[in-house]
Amino acid sequence: MKRFVWEPAARSDLRRLDRETAMRILLALTRYGSVGDGNVKRLTDREGLYRLRVGKWRIFFDLDSPDVVRVHGIDNRGEAY
Repeated sequence: MKRFVWEPAARSDLRRLDRETAMRILLALTRYGSVGDGNVKRLTDREGLYRLRVGKWRIFFDLDSPDVVRVHGIDNRGEAY
C-alpha cells in the first residue's frame, strides 16, 4: 500500500468538489495505491508528473519513492491541460 502526501493546493482542490466526486477520486487513489489499478499516464510535458483519470477529473501526482505518492492537484479535464 502506497502512502499519500497531499500538497496544500491538492487539498484545496478536493474540498471544492461535491462529496460524490470527491469520494470517487479518493476511491480511485486508494485503488491505485493498493493494487496499482487505474488509468495512469506519465506526462511528457511535465517532468516527473503522472495523471490519474477519474471521469472528467484529472489527479496530478509524482512518486517521491516507490511507496510515497505526492498529490499536486485535481483539475477538470477541460482546464487541466
